[in-house]
Amino acid sequence: MGMTLEIEGLNLERLLRTAAAAGLVLGDVQRVDVRAVRVRLPVWKRKRLLALCERYGWQVREVSPGMLLRAARMVRKRCALGVAAALFVGLMYASSAMVWAVRVENAGENVAEVRRFLDEQGVSPGRFKRAFSTDALRDGLMLRLPGLSHVDVRFDGSTMVVSCQGARSGEVTQIAGEAYDIVAQQPGIITRLSVRSGTPQVQVGQAVRKGQVLIRGEERAGDGVMSPQKAQGEVLARVFAQGEARVSLAQQRTVETGRIRTRVTIKSPWHERVVVDAKPFDSQDVSVERQSVVGLYVPLWRRIETFAETIIVSERRSFADVASQAQGAAEKIAKLNCPTGVEILDKWVDYSMIDDEFVYATVVLEYETSIAGRMAP
Repeated sequence: MGMTLEIEGLNLERLLRTAAAAGLVLGDVQRVDVRAVRVRLPVWKRKRLLALCERYGWQVREVSPGMLLRAARMVRKRCALGVAAALFVGLMYASSAMVWAVRVENAGENVAEVRRFLDEQGVSPGRFKRAFSTDALRDGLMLRLPGLSHVDVRFDGSTMVVSCQGARSGEVTQIAGEAYDIVAQQPGIITRLSVRSGTPQVQVGQAVRKGQVLIRGEERAGDGVMSPQKAQGEVLARVFAQGEARVSLAQQRTVETGRIRTRVTIKSPWHERVVVDAKPFDSQDVSVERQSVVGLYVPLWRRIETFAETIIVSERRSFADVASQAQGAAEKIAKLNCPTGVEILDKWVDYSMIDDEFVYATVVLEYETSIAGRMAP
């Protein structure tokens, strides 16, 4: 198999003599111009010729491969493409039959226990789906976590989805002689109070603090005696999330003074020399330009570095811009303190300035949520 190469450089007659001395027979030599020739040689001698040309600085490019070489390359490319396609299909099939992610939904405070159970059952990314029974996992979770009223385990593509539903207050069967109080998990203002068992201790519109008893776990019997009960009910309240942020009124930026210095370096692949030197500034912007040395048939170029002196200036920003930036940061913090998916009912913003240097912003968001939680007395 043969191929045609074009060789460019100076003193090409020396190339032919050197190749002949190295045992490289170049056939069908044709001169293209004063600096280039085309030669034909067998494919297996190509590397030796390239090494010879690289040593003396001649440039080589492939013009056209022989017919047999083109056929060999085409066969190799199609074989590689077929192997790659078969490997891709095999990997896609194996990937679709495996679990690559585990997602737990709506588990609330039980999410850690759910993941612990899944770890005990060997559920982890990289295992085949057929190794698990979704029905067995569902039944095991229901037995393990009585605080869940419903569990669904399914595959969504390569993701195992464990969807949970927590038991609401009153869904657990009452145990005679056992008392539970419902207390506030966070402060707020009561907006809805629904009692199914127990004695209410608050009313709608009342402000409550964290830990305050909302529904007492006891009821008065027909004979007037108070008997313990498991308090059951729903308590909604307007609660508040707060975020604070501080932003400086001063802003710093970099400006150029107009002073410029230039350094020029002559470079080649083997050596470099500074012909015009310049000392850098303490603070500067640097731009670099590369220029070829025209008229020489050697790899030589100029590197021109321009140093522009800069200084840092401080400017005072307007109060409105700084206050807007501080409010945005504070509101983002306040939203992070809100539960996911709640609807913001109202918002309050307050600004203050300290030492004429900083603007403080406080954002309070109001939303409605359940604040009921159980506590055994």
